[in-house]
Amino acid sequence: MKKLAALLLSALMLLTLATGCGGNGGNTSTPSDSQKEEQTPSTDNAGSDLVVGFSTGAAGTTFRQEGIDDFTKVAEEYKAEGRIKDYKIVNNTTNWDANEQANIIRDFINDDEINVIVVNPNSPTDLNGVLAEAVAAGKTVVAADCEVDVEGVYCVSIDHYTWGHKVAEYICEALGGEGNVIQVYGGEGHPANNERIRATADVLKDYPNIKLISSTSGGWDNQTAKDITSQLLGSGQQIDGVITQDSMGYGCLSAFTDLGKEPKAAFVECGTANAKLYQELLDKGSTMKMCSQPNPPSIVASGLRVAVNLAEGKEPADGALGGLYGRAFIYDIKSWFTDENFEDMKALVEGQGDDYLLTEYWSEDEVQAFFK
Repeated sequence: MKKLAALLLSALMLLTLATGCGGNGGNTSTPSDSQKEEQTPSTDNAGSDLVVGFSTGAAGTTFRQEGIDDFTKVAEEYKAEGRIKDYKIVNNTTNWDANEQANIIRDFINDDEINVIVVNPNSPTDLNGVLAEAVAAGKTVVAADCEVDVEGVYCVSIDHYTWGHKVAEYICEALGGEGNVIQVYGGEGHPANNERIRATADVLKDYPNIKLISSTSGGWDNQTAKDITSQLLGSGQQIDGVITQDSMGYGCLSAFTDLGKEPKAAFVECGTANAKLYQELLDKGSTMKMCSQPNPPSIVASGLRVAVNLAEGKEPADGALGGLYGRAFIYDIKSWFTDENFEDMKALVEGQGDDYLLTEYWSEDEVQAFFK
């Protein structure tokens, strides 16, 4: 009887071990279109109970997809290290819609598994209520790519005002302080876009002989930006300078080149197609002045690094926070290009696909410098 009991006990232990090895591997795929999709968390990372919900705010553009891809890389890195259990990525069905994004965030709040929320906000104010709800529910909340003023919400962003000011200042200087310029700006109401528009307005105050003849949203979309610029050129108005943003530089410039024209000065995005187009102009003897700086699509990956460290209980180091509301980890852009060092920019995008945009994000070591 004792032998029989021992045999039964051994069989039971083997069965238990076999069952324990059959965990769900989790979802590593990333949404690639503009429809709302959701990754379902797995339960295979016993080292951590952290599950991250990421609201992208928009999808379907190269900028957003590069950000999603690098967010996924960092998330998978953390899963492999046992620092997070899993993550969900949810896109807006309607790009830039703040009401829809608020509902996505509420879904995260009501999901007991999700305890960390990273969001690229579609409004500087319209999401404040739901973000405050998330903080009250005990979630760690980080806004990435721009800043919001909500107590308890940390932000990870470039300084968008400085970004826009630098571009507008260069264009005005390159024109010698006189001429007609157009501004093709990004998503209506987006806080990053608002700061850049404000910066352009401040710069133009110092250049009374430069006239802003049009300021229109291109929705961070090259085709929309091209259509807007083509319409303005078709009206016969003289356009000397183009102030625009990421995901629209190629569209604006190609509207000129399609007509055999070029502006005197323009923002040319840090991307493969943009570099090729500007090189074509140079090959034809162009004297067009250009400036370029990346707005890293992968700032959301930096946001994830910050969010996980905060959720693990780390505290920001003294002097680490700044920005508009004193709660932002500011990402300093490493690159600035003009026609004088264009070859450096071209080398960084060479060999990439035409839709590639120069991007960057913090390494784990770089993020640790912000914490005690």
